[in-house]
Amino acid sequence: MSEKQSVKMNVEDLQFFESLLIARRREIVAAQNNDKGSGIFQNQGEQSVESSSFSNHLADVASDLTSLETNFDLAAREGKYLVYVEEALQRIKNGSFGVCKVCNSLIPKARLEAVPTATKCVNCKEETKKKEKEDNRIEMARAFAEQQRRNR
Repeated sequence: MSEKQSVKMNVEDLQFFESLLIARRREIVAAQNNDKGSGIFQNQGEQSVESSSFSNHLADVASDLTSLETNFDLAAREGKYLVYVEEALQRIKNGSFGVCKVCNSLIPKARLEAVPTATKCVNCKEETKKKEKEDNRIEMARAFAEQQRRNR
């Protein structure tokens, strides 16, 4: 049996993607620092409390709370993406960046330019999504059957 050769991205491409990821990390950190500096969460929280205490307009209170929740969700999403960026930079350092973790083939550069944190090629990502969708359907069918069984 022949041994499988290790697949690696060339040095120039790795340098390009490292620069791209570092720039994305800077953007995220700068945006987070701007949000902290502006006190966006604190101010909105104070407005919501004031509005709920003194306002007769429940729609205004609901709107403020929805806006606050949206800002928290966006901050959490940015934080999660920052983790993905750091993991991608680590993969560049250890030489596994740009290699699909499922099939071990090179991920096309066009995909990595669009999603530099990608760990799977398009085909493997699609297969993973199909499997997750099928697993969700099976789990929902089990839950429905269990509920039906209990209701009898």
